[in-house]
Amino acid sequence: MGRVAGRAEFWRSDRVVRLAPVVAVVCSSLLPLLQVTLSFGYEGNDSRTGLWSLAATAAYLPLHLRHVWYAAHARRPPAGRWTFAVMAVVVLGVTPLAGNMWPRAYAGLLVSAVLVLPAPWSYLVCVTLVAAAAPVALLLGLPWQVASWPVFSVLCGGGAVLLLVWLAAALTRLQAARQALAQQAVAQERRRIDDDLRRTLGGALESLAARGERAAAALTTGNTPGSDPGPSPGLAAELGRLADDSRRTLAEARRRVRGYRQPSLRAELETAATLLSAAGVPTRLELPRQGVPETIPPRPRAALRAAVTRLLRADGVRACTIAATVAGGRVLLEVRADDVTETIEVPA
Repeated sequence: MGRVAGRAEFWRSDRVVRLAPVVAVVCSSLLPLLQVTLSFGYEGNDSRTGLWSLAATAAYLPLHLRHVWYAAHARRPPAGRWTFAVMAVVVLGVTPLAGNMWPRAYAGLLVSAVLVLPAPWSYLVCVTLVAAAAPVALLLGLPWQVASWPVFSVLCGGGAVLLLVWLAAALTRLQAARQALAQQAVAQERRRIDDDLRRTLGGALESLAARGERAAAALTTGNTPGSDPGPSPGLAAELGRLADDSRRTLAEARRRVRGYRQPSLRAELETAATLLSAAGVPTRLELPRQGVPETIPPRPRAALRAAVTRLLRADGVRACTIAATVAGGRVLLEVRADDVTETIEVPA
């Protein structure tokens, strides 16, 4: 069980996201390099065709790997259509000179077409390359018994590379989505704190400031020439009330700051539902009409996060419901995933 969990955690780590584009690029270069290595020994080929194959591969392979690198990062390569056009000119132009197995190099051209060109044109280019691989190889002198081998190489080689590229791009998008969700949760919590402070402490501080200004004006008026130098009893009482209200406001501010250090229960529930939905588990959040407590203690918070982590690691979870009910001054959280229900108690 620990080994399976560790493997799942590895696949969700940032290291895999960083290595996935590198793996896609390395695998994309293996087939062309193997093609060059074997081009000198194919039946009907000689050193001249091998050198042409080597020169053409050195010319188009950097462009092809550039397309793969950008696509693995879920981005379109700048000037991709122009670099694809140059790559197509090199691959197709050297076809009569690079030997009868050179049509296998059409796999790289097929992959770049899918990664760079828009959908209708990329499909047309792929079908054309697959259909032309065998006839071109026959025209270059390849025996008809193995004429299907270039078609097989183009289909399987191109499909394998595209699968790796799409996997790397999916991991990149997933990581970006997780970061966006984390930033959204932080921004939402900041807005909640800002609104709470403006609604509560903001009004109290404005009232204290206004009362302090009135007291200062009264003191200034009382110190004018010809007036009684001592403060009036009403002003002294107002200053005392102002000091008491200031202390209460300070205590309220400290209490709220201590509360902000503990995460909001509603925010925790919404974050859990958002993470599960982003991972492909349809999740519904059910909250009582009377609302839920503002904070959640560390122990039930850890239990809720552990339950969400188990669901993220599990396979085949079809749906999930996170329900909160208030009974007897306490909150019960139920995490229902398919036929499994986990209950977490949040003390009042």
